[in-house]
Amino acid sequence: MTAQATIAALQAASRSLTTRHEGCCLNWQHWPSVKPGATPLLLLHGGFGSWTHWIANIEALRSGYEVWTVDLPGLGNSGDLPAPCSVEHIAELIFAGWTHVSTADQPFDVAGFSFGGMVAGRLALLAGEGCRRCILIGAVGFGPLQVQVELLPPPGPGTDQQLADDTHRENLKRLMLHDVDRIDSLAVCIHAHNLARSRLRSRGLAVSNQLAETLPHIRAELTGIWGEFDATAGGAACIATRREMFAGAQPGAAFHLLPGVGHWAMYESPASINRLILAR
Repeated sequence: MTAQATIAALQAASRSLTTRHEGCCLNWQHWPSVKPGATPLLLLHGGFGSWTHWIANIEALRSGYEVWTVDLPGLGNSGDLPAPCSVEHIAELIFAGWTHVSTADQPFDVAGFSFGGMVAGRLALLAGEGCRRCILIGAVGFGPLQVQVELLPPPGPGTDQQLADDTHRENLKRLMLHDVDRIDSLAVCIHAHNLARSRLRSRGLAVSNQLAETLPHIRAELTGIWGEFDATAGGAACIATRREMFAGAQPGAAFHLLPGVGHWAMYESPASINRLILAR
């Protein structure tokens, strides 16, 4: 099956919904659980991404959850982000949409990757006791601990396809995936398609200390997951500092380090991520 067909098949199995708040249209997807009465799980993707950041996880997570995804404002198939451009505003728009697409009185879990981790933390804060569990995977928003990875300029319109693919592969290697064997045609297709639709420039927000400041106020059960070789994390000492921050924010908070794994841990090590999310 081609990369495009793989994406299309998974999307066809979902129910697509749209919500509008403050003039911002959000695109949602819902995959029902195979388990009756399962808790909803909202998956938030990273910067310059879309719901397809979770393509390797959705089917497995349906075994224990009602799985929901949403394209963040200014990314994927959602509308542009209206002013102000802030993580707080993005979370408010997501939360407003969530109250429309979900059962309002049913608690939910949220998992956020990279920039989506910042949004997940703020969303959990807004939801209060309505959010049971907040899972942060390679999350940004830790100020001086964060590393801005230098990338090749993205290919422009009309670029030779082979050159464009090579550029995407190199940037995936620098930023997203440690194991080069995982940089397959599907990863390249997802990255290229997401990049082409990106209008929100989240890197400036990512280097703030906002998630670190939010952690102690989150009432949901915290879980942190980092790849050992996450290019944005700043190395072993900085990851260890994050572990201490999780423990300081919430005694007993779970924190997992995945050996041999880079930033896009859900794609590089889906079995590990799925097991940790499904563990209760």
